[in-house]
Amino acid sequence: MVEKVCSFFGRKVIPADTRDLILSEAEKHFGEKGFEGASVRDICDGANVNVSAIKYHFGGKEGLYRECFKIYGESRLNSASQILTKVNSTEELKLRLKLFCEDYIKEGLENMHTTKMVCREIETENPLIQDIFQETFFKVYTTMVEMFEDAKTKNLIRKDLDTVILASVFFHSLTTSLRVNHVGEKYFNKSLKDSIYSEHFINNLISIFFDGLKIQE
Repeated sequence: MVEKVCSFFGRKVIPADTRDLILSEAEKHFGEKGFEGASVRDICDGANVNVSAIKYHFGGKEGLYRECFKIYGESRLNSASQILTKVNSTEELKLRLKLFCEDYIKEGLENMHTTKMVCREIETENPLIQDIFQETFFKVYTTMVEMFEDAKTKNLIRKDLDTVILASVFFHSLTTSLRVNHVGEKYFNKSLKDSIYSEHFINNLISIFFDGLKIQE
């Protein structure tokens, strides 16, 4: 398709893609107000597009909502599939988890509106996005479980540990920390947006996860 261009002070400017504009604006409204609270009119006004554009590109409000989930979910699954691979040593396992944490926090902060959407809908088990959840976000979780299972067979982690619980604890720590980051900023002057603190947080999380709180003798 030939891209349309317009002239601006002698330069050619390619207009932003309508579909992307709608998605970007929709994430903000859905993230703050949820599916029911978000207005199609407000989304279109914010994206500076005609209301009919949502029908044309997404088939309606539900299709737009699902697409927001699908794009982010597929992105997270693709990243997790590359990071959470089988390992051959405890140090490699720690490194994989650290890389996952860095990616999870970075993407979570950059897509905070979508992060809110995901957390809200997982908790309410919204049937509107259940199939997308199972094919993307849930597979991120099971990918981590499979990595822990493989590590257990190689005697890299304790045999008595439940790998589902391990993955749950790890995910919960990361997700909760993202959701309450504003509390840390307000009361402790510590934020995951600060690269130095973020690295400190990740290192502490992995250390606690592997070594616990017990002072080593």
